[in-house]
Amino acid sequence: MNHNLPSTRGTIVSAHGRHYSVRLADGSSVLGYPRGKATKYACGDECLINVNGSEGRIESIEERSSIFYRSDTYKQKLIAANVTMLIMVVATDLPTNYSLTTRCLVAAEEQGIKSKILVNKSDLGITSSSIEFISHFASLGYDPVTVSAISDTKLITEIIKNERIVLIGQSGVGKSTIVNNIISDADARTATISTKLHSGRHTTTHAQLYQLNTSTSLIDCPGLQSFGLNHINQKHLANYFIDFRAFLNDCQFANCSHTVEPNCQVINAVQDKLISLSRWEQYKKILSEISS
Repeated sequence: MNHNLPSTRGTIVSAHGRHYSVRLADGSSVLGYPRGKATKYACGDECLINVNGSEGRIESIEERSSIFYRSDTYKQKLIAANVTMLIMVVATDLPTNYSLTTRCLVAAEEQGIKSKILVNKSDLGITSSSIEFISHFASLGYDPVTVSAISDTKLITEIIKNERIVLIGQSGVGKSTIVNNIISDADARTATISTKLHSGRHTTTHAQLYQLNTSTSLIDCPGLQSFGLNHINQKHLANYFIDFRAFLNDCQFANCSHTVEPNCQVINAVQDKLISLSRWEQYKKILSEISS
């Protein structure tokens, strides 16, 4: 590859291990490779790429406005860059996953990304567990919206208008159906549900950016079963639980962990049922993970 060719701007629209599909300003796409062995790029990154024919070397990325990612003790997984809104999709016909939803919301809060919860497959009926899930997150201020990906295309399109969305959820919740119905040329395939495991097959195998129009785009991601938050600073974790914020400045100790300390206003709020016990338990579990 001729490294003396001038660089051009592009957007990473999909990531496949160590190579990336990069959309150029003229609408064409090239296969991009990073410099060196490190792969620190994500779907949605704006980059400079040295193009030679149908391939190119990614020289650099522009400063990100946000980066949505997960991490565990051993590695990080970059998911989507420069997003303005997280759409967390759950389904009425699958067990509700409070832990996964909470973790994704925390990761979004840490990056200043707005969040919306879509409760999909309303055409199949709303279960009591779905009603409890909706009530729980509505009480926190996330205002879940009940939709059918099949019939509520207009509503979903309005929700994501003028945003760059990252679409997240377990396998089988209907993310691919949402994508197929709002983006005419999307090639995401609908998953078949495994009733035995309550999880669908991962038919979306990599993050993919779709451009709806000049102001709206969507990054669809493979289904998730877990979401590590090891990159979160333990001192700041409580700030990303939005129902804790009103109480954080009134604790007796400035370095209060909100777990065992006397005169902790978060603990008092839990006892007074101003914060749900389940939320506090989720917080303590995550804090324990990222502190170890």
